[in-house]
Amino acid sequence: IKIDQENLPNYIKINNGIMPSHSVGKSLVSYVLGHAICEGYIDNINITLDDWSVLDGTLYKGQKLIDILNMNAGDQKFIGERKFNSDNKIQDVRFLNVNTFPIKDAMELKILQKTKKSGPVYNYNALATNLLMNYTIYKTGDDWEKLLHKVFNEHVRIKDSVWFHQTVKMHNKDIHPRETGRYSFYASRYDYLRIGKRILDDWNNDTCVGKYLKTIYDQRINKNRKGHNTQSASQYSKKYGGQFHFDIIGLSKKKILAMDGFGGQQLIVDFDSGRIIVVHSLDRHYNWKKIVHKKLKQK
Repeated sequence: IKIDQENLPNYIKINNGIMPSHSVGKSLVSYVLGHAICEGYIDNINITLDDWSVLDGTLYKGQKLIDILNMNAGDQKFIGERKFNSDNKIQDVRFLNVNTFPIKDAMELKILQKTKKSGPVYNYNALATNLLMNYTIYKTGDDWEKLLHKVFNEHVRIKDSVWFHQTVKMHNKDIHPRETGRYSFYASRYDYLRIGKRILDDWNNDTCVGKYLKTIYDQRINKNRKGHNTQSASQYSKKYGGQFHFDIIGLSKKKILAMDGFGGQQLIVDFDSGRIIVVHSLDRHYNWKKIVHKKLKQK
């Protein structure tokens, strides 16, 4: 464990070391969704999203849950890194950051209404994750907080407080109370490690959630990128499944689950070796190949 605390920002200091996950939170939404399936709120990952009126009129209505989980929904003409080099902007429109819009407001935008999906292709974007989170909130109803308590307090056994952020309504005061879920997650560094340890235990013990993780691993898709850089697990991996990065280059024969967030945040679980690596950083100015990839190659 290497720690440099000289330049910790005040929001970390005054919150007892609570740190944002950034896009690592996308993967944690999937983990919570897996628990919702195991608790019976959602049938399975192959259901069709035709029971949620929030999606009416959009390309997401009637799609399979697994395609949203895999960022494979055919939404690349409207949002995502494949065409717009951003995971949260819709068609490069400046103010349309989907992380600041309740999901119903986002889906009612003219840009998304009367849309049809394009051919399926991996297209990393934040709207898909916020859709998943709010669908889980919709399916759990009044039990949403109960589910979060079961996942993090009872299952993971966190020590400190953890929470998901909510969207901020920018343009008027009409907040939709049940549609403001956002994947941004906050926890202390040791609780991130506890989450990684529980994911490892789920996989090894073949729990219901472990079976969920193995299913999304089996149904992962190719990223089909022309090139890969060596800055992080997300950039240096070939496949994606259920909001997780898989098949790290040079280690594709190993079963490694990777979570990756802005600024170099990493939570990586190597199921073959039982190794967990957690990196917390404010930017990517560190040698990922040396600090992470090299360690993953060790037996």
